[in-house]
Amino acid sequence: MAQERIAEKYSFLKRYRNADEYRSLFLVGFYDEQSELLVIKDGSSLPICGILSFKKSADWGGNERHHLTVHLAKADVFESLASCLYHFISDKLKQHNFIAITVFDNELDSLVRRFSFKTQLNAGIYTLKKSEIDIEILTDAKAKHQTQNSDLHVQYLAAISEEFIEPYCKLFNEFQEDMPDVHEDGFVQYVQTPEKEQRSIENFAKHNRTHHCYIIFNQNQEMVAMTNAAVNNNDPRFPYQFLIGVKERYRGRGIGKWLYALMYKKLFEDVGFEMAFVAHHPKNKHAIKISEWVGYKFAHNETTYIISNQEEK
Repeated sequence: MAQERIAEKYSFLKRYRNADEYRSLFLVGFYDEQSELLVIKDGSSLPICGILSFKKSADWGGNERHHLTVHLAKADVFESLASCLYHFISDKLKQHNFIAITVFDNELDSLVRRFSFKTQLNAGIYTLKKSEIDIEILTDAKAKHQTQNSDLHVQYLAAISEEFIEPYCKLFNEFQEDMPDVHEDGFVQYVQTPEKEQRSIENFAKHNRTHHCYIIFNQNQEMVAMTNAAVNNNDPRFPYQFLIGVKERYRGRGIGKWLYALMYKKLFEDVGFEMAFVAHHPKNKHAIKISEWVGYKFAHNETTYIISNQEEK
């Protein structure tokens, strides 16, 4: 099946257990009449060798755009498709002035560079199998770093409680501004507000999801570090870790490892997951190093470009 070959090719998480699940997952967000799902075949009777999805979506700032995602099932399919893809993109640019395009493992970079473009997001996706977690290392690290940071204390939350929403959002935004992502020429920063966080809390509860969060406080009860993970309790196979950060003046004290040890000991003991995943900008070397310490391995690269209808480069 094409989706199986695509998953193998890019080291994607195999979120679907059957074709119906794959179809439902893939079609999420196809909500307007301009959305398209196309298959790529070498011939009418040959297996599918790629899938294109084109739909209306929004960037992190809530700005509406049309988004093209290209999945190629075969490593050698791009060259034969280059002309077709070029004309497809050109036609969409005539209609919409600009589009976002997500590519994997840099395989379409030469095509993207034929247009005027900006890099919006650049991420390496890393995965961690539960079966490869060394729980003794996490237990030891948790105790060690908690002892070394006796002036700090940690609190676990299964959802951000009302008293913490405002300082949580403030620290969340501070860490966002400190990420290497901000240096991409087309980057749009996600700004968390108490209103957005409240909607997120309600949405998680509605859809039976848990926001696992560890927050570290100083003696003045100020938030100085955090880590977050989202788990779909209806299908907990693939927790997603997002936004781990430590305030600058508290760095160099092993707090990052402390947070990782706390979170993955919790997930290991309480969640029946198969594989967790996290996204890191390639220049976020410190975060990557800590992820690799707990056992994460690089899976694939994802880059989202904004392509405009200006003259070709």
